[in-house]
Amino acid sequence: MNAIKTILVPVDFSTGSRSALGQAARLAELNGASLHVLHVVDTAAVASQADSRNTSFERQAAIASEGARDALVRWLEQAGAPAGCQSTIVVGVPLHEILEYVKTQNPDLVVAGITGAGESKAGAGSLAHRLARKVPAKVLLVRANHPNAFQKIVACIDFSETSREVAAQAHRVAVQDGANVDFLHVWQEPWLSTPYAYLATLTSEFIEHRRQLLSATLQKFVKETAPGIESNEVLMNEPNYANAIAAHAEQIGADLIVIGARGQTNLRYTLMGSTAERLLTRLPCSVLVVKPMME
Repeated sequence: MNAIKTILVPVDFSTGSRSALGQAARLAELNGASLHVLHVVDTAAVASQADSRNTSFERQAAIASEGARDALVRWLEQAGAPAGCQSTIVVGVPLHEILEYVKTQNPDLVVAGITGAGESKAGAGSLAHRLARKVPAKVLLVRANHPNAFQKIVACIDFSETSREVAAQAHRVAVQDGANVDFLHVWQEPWLSTPYAYLATLTSEFIEHRRQLLSATLQKFVKETAPGIESNEVLMNEPNYANAIAAHAEQIGADLIVIGARGQTNLRYTLMGSTAERLLTRLPCSVLVVKPMME
């Protein structure tokens, strides 16, 4: 499992990013990691303000940057940010500037609010979606008002190599926070897509044997990748993977889901494309998105 040495948290002074800052500060202290805080003064907002106040773009950008710098100092104090954390104010397009910062600083983890300023609290905002897709590092999207330790984790396992990192990250958080982990494997009966003639040959014993094999495989996987923590292995037979993950998280009151951005075919779309929109929209908790090691 790759260590967390550098954490980046982009903030926009929303409630969501305030929780993200608190969570990032907490994780930086637990991991002995350096904390980088980035605020992007949006050029669109600066241009609008400059026009309404009949001043130059450069003058308004300087005023906005100074105000953001003062606000950020207060936020860092309130979040208990570690001494020596690095804060940066830039003017630009938020997604572009965040990705440029990631490219130059190469953080191990990016922590952001699931929703930002002016976005619906019911689901993830557009910036959170894009960060989950485009940032090559791990991305933790934090629910508003949750800067505290995680207690109940759902780790989504599809037996891919990325899933091994998912299990390792879930194990790391569980050890640090004393959390319980449900290792969840969602599967679809393969015979649902087979010719009708084949269905007649299937017996209840065959189906139960399939479930037992999956259960044994999941138990072995967890024993190898995440030993020594309080955990459960959970199998769900459900054709819609995103719905199954969200439903299980809701049922057990999870406060964190750990999932791979790519893995086996079954799960790799849960944070890519249209399924990602549905999953992030209805998630009741924070999400840690783990990327393939080669990225």
